[in-house]
Amino acid sequence: STGIFILLQQSTKQDTMYKSPQVFAAALLVLGLSSAVVYGVIYDRPCRTEISVVQNFCLDRYLGKWYELQRYEQPFQIKVDCTTANYGLLDPATVSVRNSAFSLINETSSEAIGTAVLSFPEQEIVQAKLNVSFFGAPNDRSNYWVIDTDYENFAIVWSCEPLPQDRSSEGFWFLSRERKFTDDKDANERAFGAIRKYIDQNEIRFTNQADERCPDF
Repeated sequence: STGIFILLQQSTKQDTMYKSPQVFAAALLVLGLSSAVVYGVIYDRPCRTEISVVQNFCLDRYLGKWYELQRYEQPFQIKVDCTTANYGLLDPATVSVRNSAFSLINETSSEAIGTAVLSFPEQEIVQAKLNVSFFGAPNDRSNYWVIDTDYENFAIVWSCEPLPQDRSSEGFWFLSRERKFTDDKDANERAFGAIRKYIDQNEIRFTNQADERCPDF
């Protein structure tokens, strides 16, 4: 099952579970009860093959907390902001994933717990392609591709899922080590250069990280 930010549980003063049909559908996707996983943007074309990823990817340097600054809107991320991703090491081959977000409208927080593994660990040159899954679902899809990262400031993440009739659904996330993106010139050139090259800028949704209500996940 795929997707980077799957929102199933919201925390208020009393923890409750989402009961909306949209989130129930997202739960079915996560648990593998649906045959297709749909990201935020659907295209009348197969998944692109020209997408390049980081080579000699250093997983250890990628671990830690990331703040989401931009994304394609997702069925499981509708109207949430303050989003973070925390990556840790469970064992030498497995990464823990904790994604958190906050609704500025309802003032409720959401969290999803998952795992990730390298898609092709046997390759001599490690590519930045990972299989991410949540809630115990099999890690059998290469669904998290790091187009570029400098590990210290930014990461540009892309994903694609084939759909019937030669269509596809794509996901995109612009991650930063800080809530406000760095002024570092090289980081800006690389991050926004990758976005211009590979990402549909008409579909980008900006994530609010500046609101004082954003929790410190």
